[in-house]
Amino acid sequence: MSQDTASLSGAQCRCAVQAAGGMLGPAAFNIGAGRMVEPLAVAPWADDLPERLSTIAPILRGLRGEWPCVPFGVPTPPEHLPTDWHPQNPPSPAAWNVDAHGYSSHHDWQFDAITDDSAALSIAYPDDHPIAGLRRTIKIADATARIDVELEVMPRRDCSLPIGLHPVLNLPQRAHTVRLGFADGARAWTFPLPVEPGRSALGPDQRDCAPDAILDSRGQPCDLRQALPFASASEDLVLLTGADGWFDFDNLEQGYRVSIRWDPADFPACLLWISNGGRQFYPWSGRFHGIGIEPVAAPFDLGTAIATDSANPLARAGTPTAHAFRAGVSWRTRYSIACSALPA
Repeated sequence: MSQDTASLSGAQCRCAVQAAGGMLGPAAFNIGAGRMVEPLAVAPWADDLPERLSTIAPILRGLRGEWPCVPFGVPTPPEHLPTDWHPQNPPSPAAWNVDAHGYSSHHDWQFDAITDDSAALSIAYPDDHPIAGLRRTIKIADATARIDVELEVMPRRDCSLPIGLHPVLNLPQRAHTVRLGFADGARAWTFPLPVEPGRSALGPDQRDCAPDAILDSRGQPCDLRQALPFASASEDLVLLTGADGWFDFDNLEQGYRVSIRWDPADFPACLLWISNGGRQFYPWSGRFHGIGIEPVAAPFDLGTAIATDSANPLARAGTPTAHAFRAGVSWRTRYSIACSALPA
């Protein structure tokens, strides 16, 4: 069925799903005592003039909430990466590999079925793509403030690709009003380069660090669990290995916890995209404050060539950075986003 959006509602949650990118959001969760909160980020430029929006990539025009990325990452990695991040045998650029975070992030999905509390969507990929298409089902859980999602990937050819999920939450603007919860054994890696020159709060290319001793841009240690939001406008990427399939985000200002759960066999790492008003160019213009909590099998967002190189630093350290698909064999994964009041 051809339509732009669907509205879903359950006993303790309601949400919208848009055809563009198959994105989920906004979503409102009942956390008790009559309180509804909306933790999923919606880009503040959604109401900009159409002529301005037409200048940016489709993935950005209605940026919101959560969506899948197959493949995950950029088509072309940035220049000046440290030498050991360069692919040993870089492949020729693939004609199908032109969309940041994959074809499905930039194009409209088809609504296949809609009920009061669920939606099934699908998208067909171009004929030259190794992936034939994706399906996903979004369902509000019965009687709880949780959204359950299933993703199915349908490979056309044997291929190895970086993959990821892309939940984005609102980030408060007052410093140090967030607490992060994740596996005790997790280790932190920072992006190999400054994410935005002069506007990264963390030092680049830190590898396999204790999350409570990661270094900021001045070389001072900070505890990632309690450091957010950073005090100044910034843009950072941190990849957590050993994430063990769970992540909690506590908004101390508004008194709620968002709990994201996934299968760690499918997504062995979690990429944190910390966008704290650091991007000054359009459409960001210093006005976006969000945190991506992104389960991945990927080397940051560095793309397919690096992801499929078994000599990249993350792969050498034992963290898979791509998923192997078999032609004609569908692959499925399930995950959830829940919200609750902070424990007293």
